[in-house]
Amino acid sequence: MTIRDVVMLLALVLLGYFWWIQDQYRRRAFGLAKQACDRAGVQLLDDSVGLKRLRLRRVRAGFVLERQFGFEFTPSGAARFAGSVVFVGARVHAVDLDLSQPIFEI
Repeated sequence: MTIRDVVMLLALVLLGYFWWIQDQYRRRAFGLAKQACDRAGVQLLDDSVGLKRLRLRRVRAGFVLERQFGFEFTPSGAARFAGSVVFVGARVHAVDLDLSQPIFEI
């Protein structure tokens, strides 16, 4: 096994670990979105959330990853509205249901 093989193996392991962590955050974001929609009396559409933004964010202790997941919901079935769940590091920063502007209306 050469150094190149070790580096490639390490890169694959790190990529797999990052994917696994991202999946954990996605599942957590889905649960938070579903809970927020249930509390607000609206329907979560497509039963899914998707990663909208992944970036480094500066905090007092240094830099952490900020993850923003987006989802769609409807209060009446006639219009779609956008919502988001934001994590800063491992902490939930915000869960937002934006009813101010529909993204699609029938």
